[in-house]
Amino acid sequence: MRIVLRVSSNNEYCNGGCEFALVDLTPELAELALGRIATLREQKSLDPDVDETYYWAYVVQYFSPWVSLASTEEEVEPATLKVADMLDELRIEVNEVLTVPESFRVPSGQFAAMECEQMIVREDCIAFTAIPKHASFHVQTVEIALAMLEAAVTGASTIHV
Repeated sequence: MRIVLRVSSNNEYCNGGCEFALVDLTPELAELALGRIATLREQKSLDPDVDETYYWAYVVQYFSPWVSLASTEEEVEPATLKVADMLDELRIEVNEVLTVPESFRVPSGQFAAMECEQMIVREDCIAFTAIPKHASFHVQTVEIALAMLEAAVTGASTIHV
């Protein structure tokens, strides 16, 4: 299942070209996340002050449909409009987590270079955080709920958030 997540920045003036994140939520990734949630719950039973756990994770592609790193405008303009139109059609402003078709593609010139990418594991969800390359701020995705992770493990093609 491919999903697009809204991204926020802890810098109110810049998001580093990271307005959204694309994740291929494979059954393997979802199973790994569910295992990590179970581990966190076990830790929390021993120490109630444990809140969340961070793991290195390189499974997210951060992008903006309105920013391009392509060398010429001709390379990016049609693709940019297509991605932006699809996100508008899917109502990304209302739905912060979207299941997109497997055919959904983002032009490579719209992906942001990232450093220090991590998965944040919480008791009932996961999220992702990273630092845009050459920046001194973090960006973070919205959460992927437990129900969506469970659906990805079973191979359900759609889930309502």
